[in-house]
Amino acid sequence: MTYPLRESRRSDPFAEIPPDVGVPLRALVPAMAEEALDGIRHRAEGHGAPLEPEESEQLHALLTTALGSFLERVEHPAGAEERAEGLAAQFRAYGEHEARFGRTLECLHTAMRTTAAVAWRHMADSDPRTHRYMGPIGEAIFAFQEEISTAAAQGHARVRGAGVDALRRRRTRLSRVLLGETGTEYDARAVSGLARAARWRVPERVAVALLHQEGQVEPAPLLPGEVLVDLDRAEPRALVPDPEGPGRPRALERVFRGFGVVLGPSVPLGRAPESLVRARDLAELVGSGVVAGGDVVRWDDHLPELLLSRDTGLVGAMARARLAPLSGLREQQRERMADTLLAWLESGFNANEAAERLQIHPQTVRYRMRQLEGLFGERLRDPAERFELELVLRARRLLGPLED
Repeated sequence: MTYPLRESRRSDPFAEIPPDVGVPLRALVPAMAEEALDGIRHRAEGHGAPLEPEESEQLHALLTTALGSFLERVEHPAGAEERAEGLAAQFRAYGEHEARFGRTLECLHTAMRTTAAVAWRHMADSDPRTHRYMGPIGEAIFAFQEEISTAAAQGHARVRGAGVDALRRRRTRLSRVLLGETGTEYDARAVSGLARAARWRVPERVAVALLHQEGQVEPAPLLPGEVLVDLDRAEPRALVPDPEGPGRPRALERVFRGFGVVLGPSVPLGRAPESLVRARDLAELVGSGVVAGGDVVRWDDHLPELLLSRDTGLVGAMARARLAPLSGLREQQRERMADTLLAWLESGFNANEAAERLQIHPQTVRYRMRQLEGLFGERLRDPAERFELELVLRARRLLGPLED
């Protein structure tokens, strides 16, 4: 099926432009395409969704083709309609590709606007005699831009109408099956069939990413097609395949820049619910302020906090038992002594390093340690006792006083 490129016009702006106007620009097409792509990259990075290398290459090829075709139409108006249909077919194919991965055409529209501005400027600067034709040139640029944008939109709409919404539903169901939310046990054969229907390559390992920022006003992150997303829910999330694969950690940082995400551990596919549970544990700590938020907060980076906060009642009982010698001190003095003891333990019993951590004089550390030795006695010389003291003191620093 063919599509009309644009409605017929009484006057074709290309017919009003002398053919030799485009000749000086022919050699500048690669530079113009690169300049336009730089502008697109800068805009994408400003919105927290930098282009992937594959996207950059695809856009560079499209921009080069579009610029070359525009100049071809200026220089050789004969046979323009036939060449235009071939160009439109390329952009319809691009629109179809984006739709299959559930993406919009916003990136292409940005590319077209940026390229139009670059082309206009270069044509205005190329030869002073072109100034008299800037009106038709501008009209031709925008008519050309409309043609290829329309072709991309047609391809995009055709694929969406052919079942993209159904594909998204299949992917959502696959995600929920993998995360154990459908009441059925994991079955590799069943998952394989669902994955084929959802056009998803089954990985060996996955990790769950939860968006934890509250009051999110920016659009959801544009995720690669291999990531299973389920964002239209109270707990927006994504299932990331092979999260530790080559280049994946850095790619996730780029994709989620500007969005608060907690990433559960990498687990075998059949244990995906475990990653979800772990991610929820970490999201709770981020929400309470125990762990600082960020673009990507990884479960693997916060194992001590997760461990110590898992059972605060148990940790509190241990703190009361192990820190009993401090109970007779005034509150302010007890805090100073607890901080000094922890710094001394973390510094390998080095008073100078402990003083540096606490930003006090080494003599002050030594004075306090003599007092602490009087309170704890031989316990400070017992490795097992020191381990338990450091454990409860770290928990105290993380969660606040636990002795009450």
